[in-house]
Amino acid sequence: MGTTKALIVGVSEYFIDGADNLFFCKNDIIAMQDAFIYGLEVAEKDMIVCGLTNTVTANDLITALKGIERVVQDDDTLLFYFSGHGTTLSEKHYLVLSDRLICTQDIISFLDAISARNKVIFLDCCFAGNFQVDGSAVFDMESTVRDFAGKGYAVFASSNASQVSRLYPNKSISLFTDFLYDAITSKCTIRNGKKNLNDIHKLLFLLLETWNKNNPNCVQFPIYRANIGGTVFFDVKDYKPYLPKKFFYDDEDYCICSVEPLHNGIAKRYAVKVILKKPVSFEQVSLINLQIVERIKLLNIFNSKAQESKWKNKPANLIFAYFGLDYSDIVSGNYICDTTWADDTQDKKWWYRIRKESEAVINGIYFNIHSYYQSLKEYTAEHTANAEEIIQETKSILSEMITLAEYVIAQYNEVLNNERTEAEFVNLVADALSRINELYCKEGDLDFPPEELREWSQLCSNIISGIHDFSLFYGSQHFLQRTEMNRRQCMNLSIKQYYQDLERLKDYETQ
Repeated sequence: MGTTKALIVGVSEYFIDGADNLFFCKNDIIAMQDAFIYGLEVAEKDMIVCGLTNTVTANDLITALKGIERVVQDDDTLLFYFSGHGTTLSEKHYLVLSDRLICTQDIISFLDAISARNKVIFLDCCFAGNFQVDGSAVFDMESTVRDFAGKGYAVFASSNASQVSRLYPNKSISLFTDFLYDAITSKCTIRNGKKNLNDIHKLLFLLLETWNKNNPNCVQFPIYRANIGGTVFFDVKDYKPYLPKKFFYDDEDYCICSVEPLHNGIAKRYAVKVILKKPVSFEQVSLINLQIVERIKLLNIFNSKAQESKWKNKPANLIFAYFGLDYSDIVSGNYICDTTWADDTQDKKWWYRIRKESEAVINGIYFNIHSYYQSLKEYTAEHTANAEEIIQETKSILSEMITLAEYVIAQYNEVLNNERTEAEFVNLVADALSRINELYCKEGDLDFPPEELREWSQLCSNIISGIHDFSLFYGSQHFLQRTEMNRRQCMNLSIKQYYQDLERLKDYETQ
């Protein structure tokens, strides 16, 4: 696990004709020191700060860049922040140092070449959006998600290529840096002890969007471009997940494989997976079910402290049981029947209602009998691929889908940057979304994975189906079915889910 290192640069005093001193840049770098320390848990020893004496020459910056390059390790995250003047000459953007100019694209290229796993660059200066990022991330089929996710670089710019960047009125700090500080240090983006770059991006843009609406005469449109695979996750808080207790019971006639808590605000509920050790009638299953109810209804198994606080030592109100004949049934979710037991506090007329011939109530237990059980079991056996085949076919689809997703997201970010209209975006990604639909259907036609690959295969399917959702918002056949606000909200949520699913697969591969 790498660490996060940072280079923070602020230029307040200038020796160049026409470059006014910027007294607030020193405040900017002090604020960003605090943001990185308290928001992203960057150790003070892992930061190089230039500008506390107000001047930063080109040689100072070059020395600092080489210094941070020497200490960065392959799995580290590198943060680079710059506050000062920026200018455009002959269509190229330059950072203005105390004594001369340095091409912004050259700085980006230098940082990109550093061996850190990912680099995040923040530019708070005028015309900062005049830069390019080298394409979008490409997932090589021969690589793992562990190799891909979180690798690359991202650039945040305080304004677009034609806008100045402003001092926050009545504050001694720049507008962009003030909002960036808030986005990085916000606790509302912490999930399971982590923050991620996508959430910081969205919160920062939301804050500036609100500013622009309230201050139409001094708008400032930030720019975000990246070629990172997925997003970057930062460990910012000790996190100990609440681990549900496990329950296993082996009887002469049956085996309880698992008891899963499904509690909600009004009922204590369990789902039970059961293997029957020999063929029995449904009458006998109902008697076994009653034994299981007595065995587990007083268990204390929970998904969270809140559930534990509410339901500890109270009897279960509802128990849902799923009966298979062997372990493969449990893995595949193919059961001979599922049942429901409800206590007297529940509406039994609702839970035990009969709607079709396959349903019955036997000895006070509701049954849903799966008449298709045997045919589905045979079909699954006939259409289960060997491990090597399913890995190759799935990885081929997954790698192309992820590459297409990264391209679509990169183009979508230009819409959020106010650099492209939605109509232009739809035209640009039409072919990519069409191919995403084809690959989604192709993945659905694959044979079943063997038992040992079920979890991996499901994680891959989650990513593929999540990427397919992009086409539901911006595919040409769906585009006009939603409002612009709804399209963006749905797309933002789908991108967030894609990043989370990618991280889950990465974590699975590193276990």
